[in-house]
Amino acid sequence: MTDPTFANLLYSVDERICSITLNRPDKLNAMSKSLLDELELAFSAAKADDEVSVVLLKGAGRSFCAGYDLAPDDWILTQYGADFEGPVNAVIDRDDVSEILERWLRLWKFPKPIIAQVQGVCLSGAGELLGVADLVVAGEGSKFGHPAGRDLGIPVTLSFWPMLIGMRKTKELLFTSKLIGGAEAERIGLVNQVVPDDELEDAALAMARDVARTADVGLRMSKLATNRWFENMGLFASCASTADLDTFFHQSSSYVDFFSAVRERGMSAALTERSEKYG
Repeated sequence: MTDPTFANLLYSVDERICSITLNRPDKLNAMSKSLLDELELAFSAAKADDEVSVVLLKGAGRSFCAGYDLAPDDWILTQYGADFEGPVNAVIDRDDVSEILERWLRLWKFPKPIIAQVQGVCLSGAGELLGVADLVVAGEGSKFGHPAGRDLGIPVTLSFWPMLIGMRKTKELLFTSKLIGGAEAERIGLVNQVVPDDELEDAALAMARDVARTADVGLRMSKLATNRWFENMGLFASCASTADLDTFFHQSSSYVDFFSAVRERGMSAALTERSEKYG
């Protein structure tokens, strides 16, 4: 089977492991609409390939993923906040946010194990990638958090957070938007394994090889049985509610003010002002 080619991803298959690499290193692999579209195509190819038992999800360059791209040409929603004097249209926004959620839930239902290999930053929207991954191997220098929670929105897969790390840690990370390192992420259950940064690639590949040794039917049934436990606890309904609440967040003055700053003074100035205000 010929490996597909993409503009924003690298894709290869070897030893029953499909490696999918986010390949926008100059933008810290920030997720654009085109990248998300290609990600779905890549996972569809891996799903259809009988030679693939496990997917290893990576990021090119010094960071795994900085979250969603904030640039107007790469914005993931159909409405860009800087194009509006006030809030965006809430009805259209709800449809957009719900579609983003559906993208992530399709990956949650992906039948083969997904292992994320994380170096550098894994921020905000990148947490959605972590949420749909089954296992995570991270470097000691990795950083996790949701700085956009200060003023721009909540992850549509926020319901995965208390499932993974518990109620109190979820609230702490959301209320403060602080970043945590790899060791803390492992301690609270956000990742499975933390290794020295220079050993990350070997460790993630070793885990993928170990998983790939298991019979395919065993992998699929084990993943399905585990996921269904959380689905029966109301995961899908909670995610739908979170998508609605994210839409509500987009009507807030903090969201409007940020994009007003983008429109009036440019993205660089808006980000600097935001950093000065929220840290």
